Amino acid sequence: MELCVNSKKEESFENPISVELVKTKSEMFFSNGYLPDWFLIEVLSRLPVKCVFRYKSVSKRWRFLISATSFASLYISRASLLTPWTILANTLCVNMNIGNFLAQSFLPDLVSDNWLHSRFSMVHFPNMVGSSEVGEGCSVVGVTDGLVLYDCCVGEEVSDYHIYNAMTGCCVAIPRTSTRFDDVSTGFLTKYEGGSLMSYKVVRLDCQFGESYVLKFEVFSSETGRWRRVVVYMDVAIEVVWLRRPVALNGKLHWIDRRHGILVFNPFDDFNQCRIIGLPSDIDERCIDARNNGRSVLFDVHQGQLRYMEVSVVSVYPFGFSGISVWVLDEYDSSSWTLQHKVKIKDISFDDILISKALNGTIPTPIAFHPLDANIFYLGFGDTIASYNMKTLKLDALVDPADIRGTLQRNGRGSLRKTPCWSSAFLFTLPPWPISLPIKKRNSN
Repeated sequence: MELCVNSKKEESFENPISVELVKTKSEMFFSNGYLPDWFLIEVLSRLPVKCVFRYKSVSKRWRFLISATSFASLYISRASLLTPWTILANTLCVNMNIGNFLAQSFLPDLVSDNWLHSRFSMVHFPNMVGSSEVGEGCSVVGVTDGLVLYDCCVGEEVSDYHIYNAMTGCCVAIPRTSTRFDDVSTGFLTKYEGGSLMSYKVVRLDCQFGESYVLKFEVFSSETGRWRRVVVYMDVAIEVVWLRRPVALNGKLHWIDRRHGILVFNPFDDFNQCRIIGLPSDIDERCIDARNNGRSVLFDVHQGQLRYMEVSVVSVYPFGFSGISVWVLDEYDSSSWTLQHKVKIKDISFDDILISKALNGTIPTPIAFHPLDANIFYLGFGDTIASYNMKTLKLDALVDPADIRGTLQRNGRGSLRKTPCWSSAFLFTLPPWPISLPIKKRNSN
């Protein structure tokens, strides 16, 4: 191997102040056109991640370099913080003609070109692994680190889960559950290192009707490849707000309880215990009662902290709600919350598209916090997606599904569209480097 570097620059020592600076010109030559590993790594680490994965097929050598843990770490360290993200609806529909599931997602720039609408994109999912039972009952139940957990719902009270990597197209089936729950809330947790998935947990909670001192879980571990049943006995009666999905943080799952606060469960711990984090004392408790069931609240992780947001269901004529409030948990091991934002409806300004919905008494449904801007979050305002800015106190319409519906019908897919449930939508952020799934696929039977 030969490496030759030629540098040229103009120099003058008569008057250093008047020296004209000329950019150094460098030329590199490699014998026989051979590119050394260090050079390939430097070039590849500066390319978009889609291109990098496409170049795995160039040769075994390129595939080895790109698949190395050290390359993943280098790529992540150089990646921009402005990673693509979207709000992913929970409904999956199937088009038998093309053999793919189609997931609705809103807001631009996920993994495909926005050929349908300037603010609308589709994510393609593969068919179920080794199964011919395909229907329209599929739904996204969890997202983390660019991985999507979806349930094919092959039968009542039974779940058939699959994990899908939207960046690489890899899909892994999970053995079907054995325990039958009437109403299920599903959580999804992962542990990874150097871009490789080390282990993951899928947790099913039986959301019983009414209060109960006994919580029934079913936990799948990738390490054992099996489901196990877990029963936790509580000192207080628990009634989970099942409409809102669980939140993952610090390797634990968090559910909203109607009376006591946040229910915390650690599936990586063998002690089979749960603890409670109290909610802010000044919340509107009607938002999480049996009638509203958490439809007007959002509990999620934002920039490493738990945040709780509510749209008060107290009506102020002619509006259906009275204001918006946001709290942040000060420390994870405490129940101390700080009120970050509170605004009355008379101080909120509405986009023209939203005026009629507001005057008709529509109550916005919180969807997600903006992944980067702490002042912005998104709401479902009827069938429209809106953003709210805590600085400007304004609600702006982003997407009117009427426009999207017309486009879908012109493309022959109008029959596949379902109205998304905002309370089950997910903020889906792509990681700078995709988390690789295990190559070996387990039997789904």
